[in-house]
Amino acid sequence: MESPRRAPPVGRALRVLLGLALIAYIIPVYFRVPPRVAVGSLLLIFGLIAICSLIHITVARQIIAAGPYLAVALTLGLLIAVYVAGGSGLAILGYGKGELAAITFLGISLVVAGLRAVPGCELMAIPGLFFRKDIDLTCLVFSPLDKLERRLRGKRDA
Repeated sequence: MESPRRAPPVGRALRVLLGLALIAYIIPVYFRVPPRVAVGSLLLIFGLIAICSLIHITVARQIIAAGPYLAVALTLGLLIAVYVAGGSGLAILGYGKGELAAITFLGISLVVAGLRAVPGCELMAIPGLFFRKDIDLTCLVFSPLDKLERRLRGKRDA
């Protein structure tokens, strides 16, 4: 039976396919936008990685006692906020930079999570790669699918 610390095969494949689809969708946009927007969004991706790494450190070291649900809400909220701010005229996030960065970061995170068989929150897959330690945070989409797949595989193997 598949270990609950690793994503099951179908969940992994779905993560990789969705990530590759997002990346294939967004790559042409980088060639159509002005270079300042493309470079700004790439810098925002590094910023997202840095902030997710800080969240990873606080959860892994149990600095915040509120638990993993706060970390998931912070991570998802951060990604949504960057995406929404991308449609504004803000200097750092606006004019499409935030939208490009959020979608690209999500796509890359999904691919990394799928290839590494990371269960739970795929947004923490890149920091987990850097720190060589995964933290088990619930993902709104893939955690229930992984649980269902484990249950179906358990019944089939029994």
